Amino acid sequence: MSGEGARDLHAATTLLVTTTAGLEGEARRELCRLLPEARGRPLLMKGNILIAAELPEREAVARIAGADTRCVARVLPTQARVAVGADPRCFSDIAAAAARLGRIRPRDTFVVRCHRRGRHPWSSRDLARAVALDLERSLGAVGDYDADVDWHVAVEVYQDLAYIGVNRPQDILRKALRKHRKYAPGERPLNRAQWKIREALAAFDIHLADGPRVIDLGSAPGGWAMVLAGIADEVVAVDPAPLDPRVAALPNLRHLQCRAEELAGRADLGGRFDLLTCDMNVEPADASRLLCRLAGLLKHGAPAVMTIKYTTSRRRHHEREAREILSAEYEGIRIRRLPHNARETTAAMRRRTRRGVAAEQSK
Repeated sequence: MSGEGARDLHAATTLLVTTTAGLEGEARRELCRLLPEARGRPLLMKGNILIAAELPEREAVARIAGADTRCVARVLPTQARVAVGADPRCFSDIAAAAARLGRIRPRDTFVVRCHRRGRHPWSSRDLARAVALDLERSLGAVGDYDADVDWHVAVEVYQDLAYIGVNRPQDILRKALRKHRKYAPGERPLNRAQWKIREALAAFDIHLADGPRVIDLGSAPGGWAMVLAGIADEVVAVDPAPLDPRVAALPNLRHLQCRAEELAGRADLGGRFDLLTCDMNVEPADASRLLCRLAGLLKHGAPAVMTIKYTTSRRRHHEREAREILSAEYEGIRIRRLPHNARETTAAMRRRTRRGVAAEQSK
């Protein structure tokens, strides 16, 4: 779909809805009961869903506002979506799409708000500032920082897509959540994440030799690292975010509080590893390229495990692309959906053994 103001799913109204992580399905069913012929699907990040309805915007929002909902927090009408990338020139495409909607008139006041999910070389503030300046120049409108304006320009970025909503402030709905996930943020037991790595080690029949060393990328809060520390002599956990205190206190675990991209060339890693694991929440192609760049951290023939996150609905494309990239440095690549995979699958592989290396390692 282009950024020419086209509707997602070809509906009269497109709504971005936030809910409690883990309750996306229930929120979607709740909204589809309220809006005739509505369809919904999850977005990149948990707690975000897209609803396409046949009703006009104001009627759809009014129905949700007047209903006794339990799982709906914020409802944002959007009117366009635009592809975004690393190049900041995409900011002008976003501004042009917002201007083409024809809602903001000369001398109207507006504020631009950007919420960004994913990794980009620019910040939400960079985007919001550039879009506001562009709209001032093209429309003769007045950008402001105050919420009390004529128009609210929302730019909701989900990695490579930006959904754009130009609305009166009162047309953005906020409701009180009446149903919450079982655990409050930060209180979920680590063993929920632990199931994935346990399942992967069993499903792919990965057995480590005596005294193994393991490196875990994207480790925080440490669910995988905790499991790995139970089977390895040493675990190097890599993540700029802090680990859960229970994990950080493990005697055979070392936390490198840096980005995985910074590992190449480090001299303090203590030699090659017997297993590499990665559960980073990034694009599958980016994660695959990273594992290829860091393949030298592994012993030849040693296994690696990586989660393939589905950042779009093109699941087979993500798996095929990951396999093609990984094959440059890895062999025996297997991809399976495990019981505790959500919008993802898991890949296991071995670092390629170069000619003559096996003999050299056996000396």
